[in-house]
Amino acid sequence: MPDSKNKRRHWGFATIFCAALTAFIFAAAQTPSLAQSTDSDAPIRLVPLEEVSPPSETPVPELVLESMPSLNEVTPLSAVETLAPLEELGQAESAAGADNAGVEVGALADINADDIGLLAEQSGGFPNALWHGTRRDLLTLLMPRLPIEARSPAMRTATLKLLLSPGAAPRDETAETGALLRLRADILADMGEFGVAIALLRAAPSGDFEEIIARYDSDRMFLKLDFDGACEQARARIDLSMDAYWQRALIFCQSKNEQFEAASLGLDLLRESGYAPDAAFVTLINGMSGYGEAALNSMPNPSPLLVAMLRNMGIQTPRNALDAANPALLRLIAGAADSDIELRLVAAEQAEAVGALPAASVGALYAQVQFTPEERANPISQSAAMDGPLARAILYQAVTAETVPTARAEVIGVALQRAQEEARFSTMARVLLPAMQALEARPGFAWFAGKAGRAYFASGRWEEARRWFDVALAQRSSNVEAQQAAIALWPLVALTGEESEVDPGMLDVWWQAQGGATDPGAYHRGGLLLTLLAALGRNIAAEQWDVLLAGPLSEPSAVASPALQYALRGAAADGRLGETVLLALLGLGAGGPENAGLNTLGEAVAALRAVGLDKDAQAVAVEAALAGGL
Repeated sequence: MPDSKNKRRHWGFATIFCAALTAFIFAAAQTPSLAQSTDSDAPIRLVPLEEVSPPSETPVPELVLESMPSLNEVTPLSAVETLAPLEELGQAESAAGADNAGVEVGALADINADDIGLLAEQSGGFPNALWHGTRRDLLTLLMPRLPIEARSPAMRTATLKLLLSPGAAPRDETAETGALLRLRADILADMGEFGVAIALLRAAPSGDFEEIIARYDSDRMFLKLDFDGACEQARARIDLSMDAYWQRALIFCQSKNEQFEAASLGLDLLRESGYAPDAAFVTLINGMSGYGEAALNSMPNPSPLLVAMLRNMGIQTPRNALDAANPALLRLIAGAADSDIELRLVAAEQAEAVGALPAASVGALYAQVQFTPEERANPISQSAAMDGPLARAILYQAVTAETVPTARAEVIGVALQRAQEEARFSTMARVLLPAMQALEARPGFAWFAGKAGRAYFASGRWEEARRWFDVALAQRSSNVEAQQAAIALWPLVALTGEESEVDPGMLDVWWQAQGGATDPGAYHRGGLLLTLLAALGRNIAAEQWDVLLAGPLSEPSAVASPALQYALRGAAADGRLGETVLLALLGLGAGGPENAGLNTLGEAVAALRAVGLDKDAQAVAVEAALAGGL
């Protein structure tokens, strides 16, 4: 950056800042260095997402979980048994047999199907006693309402852990065997994890799950555009079940094979049976049969079959199909090479934001966008005239094409700033992570420390983020941008640390940098930071809270219901771990940490910490902090 920026001085503020930093550094010297922390401090992604090659005519590759072989061979987990990590579930039968050779287990008949899980505590799951003390009726009432559509990888990880951890489930002698297991599998399928849902049900020692397993498998094949496999399954199942699901699947398969009379008869029978197909399905079938135009302007809440039918026919996916809660559908839309590229980009970004698509897949799609030579020659200025994902795509291409480190850092900074303005910062940060890792955290890049540090925090790379913070600290006296970066990164460093005390000097310096009454958002950011710090067990002086009394005295954002707040406090106080996680997720809601009210957010984070889930609590706090402008 220009040297003139480094020569500016704000002596009064700098003096206060340096004094506060001196105290902060001295305190840090008494504990392990921030830079010495490892990424084990950061939340570990429960579902490993592989870096993938650019999408082609096939869908964007699914999660590792969806590509595991040998799901038939998954070994069941009870409350006392354990299994390998999720990514190892699909190992060959011989390996599974060798692993289990020395393990003594009880007879499967003695194991309740509802207790089964696939993720042992030592592999990242919750303890086996997670449901101890929880009422079954409460569990069956609330679990179906989990906000699986929340744009929050931290919430998705917690949800997966909740659904996949083994443990003694609440008992009800009148309940159907395996009802809770089926409920968990249904939610996994709604999250797009069809393969894991199948593995979970197949691990059960009892219970009749053949029909639902077949449906999950069929949906999975449709999502992979495996029409031969899906149609073979539909023809086999129609002789065993007259469920409308299989009738619709068979009608599509007949139309695809140009058996139009059979398909038309199937539609008539479906109507007569009382299961009238939706208008979109009929329109597409008629289009395949040549009886009408297969044009759709709307497709709210589409099924895997409907989206697969669009792909088979080469028809543009309606925009409102992106409102689908199931990220597996977003993955399929993103992989549609014959669809509008902007629609595909939006779908990919949404799937990545919920933690259901690798950031590398988004980057691969960005790289496919075609721009004119004039646009490529001036990507930064051209991006200002573009909207949404197209602007991010041209900036991504500019970053990857730039070989000069300083110039690359500058373009990354612009890309991150644009993404921040459009509420896509975290996704863009994760997409640009490989490009940022080529830039060393060193004094010459101190001006870049603020943006780099926030991006690494958003990517869950807390150790690397702290390295950039250390660079900013070291250069604070000679570089105003480094000084500003250290101030800006300090809240995230404090939220991800382990210290119980909050340095009052650093907090004062940070607050002064917010602009106070001159910035309408300053008091909200101040309230957000203090709320999160307090929820994580940090001691906040009363005087620090008092400063915020000069701002707004009410919060307009979403607040959890009184009943939910009461239940969450009780569950956390009694140490009911699974129930606490469930209620905390419900409190955060579909809007996730970025849209939750401060009181709701604070209670959720504090509750997770109260039951020993410090890293989960910090992950939620970091997401909220980044979304709130910290």
